[in-house]
Amino acid sequence: MGQQQLLLLVLSTVIVGLATVAGIQAFSENQAQASQDALVQRGTSIASDIQGLYGKPTQMGGVNDFTASSVTGESIANRLGYEVTGTSSGTATVSAEGAGTGGSCDISTGSTGTNGSVDIECTSDDASQTVTVTYDPDDNDGDGNVVATSFSSS
Repeated sequence: MGQQQLLLLVLSTVIVGLATVAGIQAFSENQAQASQDALVQRGTSIASDIQGLYGKPTQMGGVNDFTASSVTGESIANRLGYEVTGTSSGTATVSAEGAGTGGSCDISTGSTGTNGSVDIECTSDDASQTVTVTYDPDDNDGDGNVVATSFSSS
C-alpha cells in the first residue's frame, strides 16, 4: 500500500472511533433524560389520581382532609389500588415503571393549609434529579395551581 492509502485508512479509523464514542455518549444522555421524564410522568399521574380521590365523596372512598390522622401515604396508595413496595412513618413507596434502575415514588401527607397536602417524591438511580410533585387542594402558594412540580439534585 502507498502512503496515501495508509493515511486514508488511519484517518477513517479515527473518524469511525470518534463517531462511536459520540454515539455512546448521546445514548447515555438520552437514557438519563428518558428516566427523568418517566419520573415526572409517574409523579404527575399519581397526583392526578389523588386529585380525583379528593373530589370523591367520603362515602365512596374519597378523602376530604389530608391532615386527618387516618389519612397517610399508605392509606392513599391503598385506596388508589397501587402496589405498595415499602412503608415508613406513614409514607408509602410505589414503583415508577420505566424510570430505570431503582425507580420509585414516595407518597406522604403534609399539614399545609386547611385540608393538608400530598407530596410525591420520585427518584431513580438513572435520573440526575429527584422529582417532587405536590398536590395542595387549597392552593396555599396562591399561584392558581393545585399541582406543583419541582426538581432537586439527587
